[in-house]
Amino acid sequence: SESIIDRVKSQQIFRRVFMYFSDLQKFMNHLEATGGLKRVKGQVDPYLEVTEIVNRACKDSVDNCALIFEKVKGSSLPLVVNAFGSVHRTATALGVDRVETLANKLKIDLEGSPEKASGQALLSLTQAAGKVQLLDERYLPPYVTCGKGLHDLPVLHSWPGDGGRYITMGQTFTQDPDSKKQNCGMYRLQVVDEESALIRFHPGSGGGDHMQAWHAYGTAMPIAIALGGPPALTWCAGLSLPSGVTETAFTSYLTGHSIDLVRCKHSALQVPANAEIVIEGTISPDDIRDEGPFGNHTGYYSEVSPAPIVKIQSVYRKESAVYPCTVVGPPPMENVYLAQANERILLALLQHDLPWVVDVHLPLEGIYHRAALVSIDAYGETAAEINQSLRQSKLLKNARLIILLDKDCDLHDIRQVYWRVINADCWDRNELFEGRMIDARKSTKRSRIIF
Repeated sequence: SESIIDRVKSQQIFRRVFMYFSDLQKFMNHLEATGGLKRVKGQVDPYLEVTEIVNRACKDSVDNCALIFEKVKGSSLPLVVNAFGSVHRTATALGVDRVETLANKLKIDLEGSPEKASGQALLSLTQAAGKVQLLDERYLPPYVTCGKGLHDLPVLHSWPGDGGRYITMGQTFTQDPDSKKQNCGMYRLQVVDEESALIRFHPGSGGGDHMQAWHAYGTAMPIAIALGGPPALTWCAGLSLPSGVTETAFTSYLTGHSIDLVRCKHSALQVPANAEIVIEGTISPDDIRDEGPFGNHTGYYSEVSPAPIVKIQSVYRKESAVYPCTVVGPPPMENVYLAQANERILLALLQHDLPWVVDVHLPLEGIYHRAALVSIDAYGETAAEINQSLRQSKLLKNARLIILLDKDCDLHDIRQVYWRVINADCWDRNELFEGRMIDARKSTKRSRIIF
């Protein structure tokens, strides 16, 4: 509606200042031109060797850059990794110098919305300003079929104890069988053979919910995994958005550019028109096998557990395709920078619902959601009430530990945080610990030092 569009106050301003990369290779070219990407020309082995090189690069504070491996044993395709592996590169992928620019844009637009709940406000914004268009396949670059299916791809076996080779940076597209609304999520896939893979849906995820809905009808669910396309959409695939808000519309709203999609060959699913590689398949009811182990971002292997099988119908790619992937492990690795961007964006939604939240910081060592520092201005609320409110949010619902601090505490100054927590009043009082939360705010009963 016109009234909602009028309230998207920052849209035209941000449309003019954004860079925008419509596909992965344009982003790579920009990184290379600005010194953010290096080429490895010698042949490398996707079994452990690539991970060893990437792990060293991620932990090199001086020479951490994106890497493209031009010759990967067993595949004709080059492989790019660590493209999002710094604060600056992740921001660049989203078209800005600092992710805070996007967070501020979202905060301004949410403030102009008449909706009190952040989910409904964001849905209205994306419906008004998000532009997603379906292209005729005649306008697409030529694609070639991978004759050996998944075995044509340079899929990594990253860690010695992994259960196999894993596709780690695919955008997985599924569709609700009734509403036909799509979801785009990021889930790992363990390659079984050239025409099948196991997929790990997170509990309560969009893809998992869609699968249950299809299987309730006794019908196989169509699925498509796109590799590449707009890097902003790749990032958004890992973002937990409010119900009803699609990843494609949110990416378009945030960047100010239309997201171009194309219909799949074997289903009605729509995937990015500029994807490097597309994998199409189906998931049948009760087709389950053991998946894992998988060395993940905690530094431990996930346990073997049942997962659905994706039966591959076709794998096709651009003639000059590049295979994108990521390596997860003990931080700092590429995924923590994607998570930091999530933190800044989701903070704007949290503050719309809970205006007393001043800031949130998820330390790298906490691995995404496991530990959160939260500064607040809510002395009228009890610790139990605060804990309950925070844990209803997308950003903090799975946090193992939440530490509450005063509004004047700089959450990004870890020395100040330690000082506040260790010297918190009355560690023996019951209300200091509320569930998985530490209330390290200053007591209002004691006089404070002014500094």
